[in-house]
Amino acid sequence: MPVSTEDYVAIADHLARYCWHVDEGNEEGWIALWAEDAVFAGVTPEPVTGREALRRIVRMGQASGPGKTRHIAANLMCDYQEGRDRVLASYYNYVTNWADGAKMTVLATSKAQLVRSGEGWLIQRQDSAMLVA
Repeated sequence: MPVSTEDYVAIADHLARYCWHVDEGNEEGWIALWAEDAVFAGVTPEPVTGREALRRIVRMGQASGPGKTRHIAANLMCDYQEGRDRVLASYYNYVTNWADGAKMTVLATSKAQLVRSGEGWLIQRQDSAMLVA
C-alpha cells in the first residue's frame, strides 16, 4: 500500500540527506540515518553491517577527493510493509564523479527498508544492484 504524503515527503528528505551526507563526507550525519544493526548490501563484495562499519562507505565515496562524487535518488516509490511503521522504498541511484570532468559511474536500482523511529525514519537495510558501472 502506498505511503501517506507526509511519510513520502519524510522518506524523500531522508534519502536526500543520505545523498548529501555521503557526498560531503559527513560520516556522523550519514550513519545517523541508519538503524544500529543496519545492513548495506550490493556495493561491496560482502554486506556491511552496523553503523560503525558503514563509515567505510562514506570513505569510499571520498576516495576520488572531497565533493567529487555525487549521488541522486530518483523515481522514488514507497509502500508500507506490515503496518505503517515499516516502508520499502524503491529508487534509482545515479552516481556521478567530477574528478576528471562529469562522468556517470553507476546506475543502480536500490531498495531500502526503513523503520519508523521516534520523530523520523531509519534505514534498516539497503540492497543495491548495479545496472551500469
